[in-house]
Amino acid sequence: MGEHLPWAVETSKDGDRWRYFGKGWTFPKEPLLLHAVPRFVRYRRSDFDHDWCEPLERDGDEPMTLLRLEERVREDLWPGPEHEGLPMLLPGGEVGRLLRFEHAADGSTWSYALEFQGARE
Repeated sequence: MGEHLPWAVETSKDGDRWRYFGKGWTFPKEPLLLHAVPRFVRYRRSDFDHDWCEPLERDGDEPMTLLRLEERVREDLWPGPEHEGLPMLLPGGEVGRLLRFEHAADGSTWSYALEFQGARE
């Protein structure tokens, strides 16, 4: 995948039983957005033999999670214009780039658009 780095992501409701969430691809030092992550998330680079990061626990009730991968930091948030263009990993493993994100002031509804690209290699 060229300059892209592969990240394996797992999630857990209790921090004991882990479930595969998907594989996300980022450019070096680029954060990764996730949709609908339960209480705990962990990840690792999947191109070599890397260890899982420590479990990162939810710190809010927002629907999206931003992982600053090299720093091993999780932030639950409402994406803003500063997040447009970042990769977003959906449950199951599809990765798209965030084009826009809008939400009601009270957080009751939201709408977003992703762009998916592919290539035959």
